[in-house]
Amino acid sequence: MIELVNVSKSFDEKKVLDSFSAVFDEGKYLLKGPSGIGKTTCIRLILGLIDPDDGEVRVPDNMRFAVCFQENRLFEKETVLTNVLAVNENISVTDAASAILELLPSDSLDKKAGELSGGMKRRLAVIRAMLHDSDCVILDEPFTGLDDASRSKTISFINGRLNGRLLIVTSHDERGLSDLQAVNIDSPEE
Repeated sequence: MIELVNVSKSFDEKKVLDSFSAVFDEGKYLLKGPSGIGKTTCIRLILGLIDPDDGEVRVPDNMRFAVCFQENRLFEKETVLTNVLAVNENISVTDAASAILELLPSDSLDKKAGELSGGMKRRLAVIRAMLHDSDCVILDEPFTGLDDASRSKTISFINGRLNGRLLIVTSHDERGLSDLQAVNIDSPEE
């Protein structure tokens, strides 16, 4: 279980979160709100990349995370297949290739990640996160740049590869995410 207890965070005197609390237990969660409301800040707090100004973030010491950040963070000069194999030493080439082909065209396996379109890079970043050996998967705006068909296939891929892990998705667009428990972030000014 992950808990944020009365967490506040400001950047350059602009308060992003003000006494925000949430519990992420087993299941699938949608951390939602308009752009700039603090969704990514919550993710960064959970991952320990930043500390809260006030409040407490409780994450089990042994929790392993798989993350798809807003930036794809791919190995641009490496192949698509190499990008996926890099995040899980226990996955076979056959299984990695099979997963890739669920979301990307067959000619993409040996392409360099830097040669892919923006939408293809985004799907590759999601594939990597879903194939990483973890207890919790965090996807920060995973559908950015995807058309409706790609979005739908990516949601199916995520659901098919979750295998009981905790899932936290941030999005300002809820289409296709009705099975996730909504956690709303409100503006500190409200």
